[in-house]
Amino acid sequence: MKSYLNELKVAVINKDLKKLEQVVQMQPVFDTMDEAMEIQAFMQQAIDLLQDEKNRLTKEMQKIKNLQKFNNEQSKETFNFKA
Repeated sequence: MKSYLNELKVAVINKDLKKLEQVVQMQPVFDTMDEAMEIQAFMQQAIDLLQDEKNRLTKEMQKIKNLQKFNNEQSKETFNFKA
């Protein structure tokens, strides 16, 4: 199934996560063992790409949590009136 392989290649090379999601939901039919091995290699690259994106998002979420914590601490200090 050359179109599956081509779609997978394009999605991985362009780092297109939406296209990648569409492609992996398709059921590939392998015409040759070489094609199956090539698809497997691109699937591994896709997994690596998704792992990188997960790591990036985790870091961004941690930054947001740290900013929220800092903001909450600053708010408490700002409104900590002593009579």
